[in-house]
Amino acid sequence: MRADHAQLLGNRYRLISPLGRGGMGVVWRAHDGRLARDVAIKELRPSRHGELDVHAVRRRALREARSAARLSHPAIVTVHDLLEEDGRLWIVMELVEALTLQATAWHLGRLPVHWTAWIGFHLLSGLRHAHAAGVLHRDIKPGNVLLTGERVVLSDFGIATLRRDPGQGPHGPATMPVVGSPGYIAPERLGGHPATEAADLWSFGATLYFSVEGTPPPASGDGAAVRNLMSASRAGALTRLLEGLLQPDPARRLSGGDAAAMLSGILRTEGVAVPPMRLDGGGLFSSGAFTM
Repeated sequence: MRADHAQLLGNRYRLISPLGRGGMGVVWRAHDGRLARDVAIKELRPSRHGELDVHAVRRRALREARSAARLSHPAIVTVHDLLEEDGRLWIVMELVEALTLQATAWHLGRLPVHWTAWIGFHLLSGLRHAHAAGVLHRDIKPGNVLLTGERVVLSDFGIATLRRDPGQGPHGPATMPVVGSPGYIAPERLGGHPATEAADLWSFGATLYFSVEGTPPPASGDGAAVRNLMSASRAGALTRLLEGLLQPDPARRLSGGDAAAMLSGILRTEGVAVPPMRLDGGGLFSSGAFTM
């Protein structure tokens, strides 16, 4: 049965209207009758049935839900519940009323350096929290960054993996294809290497580059190309940070801790007080938030 606005899931969640569609399904606005609140529900509905193993899709959905459910942080969308009805999996999540970074930058052309630094600081706090829990995102991009004016929220752990998932080998799933969004995939992953924290950080850097430039960074094969790229950019105080994050060699790439320290310094220079970045999800949002 196709989902419609009258459908009630789990005798609790009533679907209201679709919020967005992607290759793996539909995200719905729904109402939780038990707690009297609106939520977002991802309905896993593969668009290419003939090319996908239904059991593989369900395993991926369970992996997404379990990965995200491990995380509790204001910069990460919260997962509330997981249901299976009508032969589909439904992931119940916090509803975040927001624009994406992609839509915001497209509307404005590009974001100022100080806005981008503020977005980057809070986004990185959520990403480091995920990494500390053993979760890799693998698809960080402007369309997965939600901006409410007070919060920066990383969404869609749809291709997330657990570094220490017992079902994987020591180097990740042997048959996992390279998945992600063109322009935001780390060079080593395009070369066939597994996802790592460093690869997430490259995608994070590419997302910040998009924020200040309005376009993703072009492919660059070496460190000299990165320096040439940054010399022509509008990144200003973010230049050294982006150079470090966009290093093609993951061994030379900035760590999450070093990137956090650089972003804190940039924000303090801009007169924005930021608390120490904590990985337990507490005390991360400062009163110096920029209104967008």
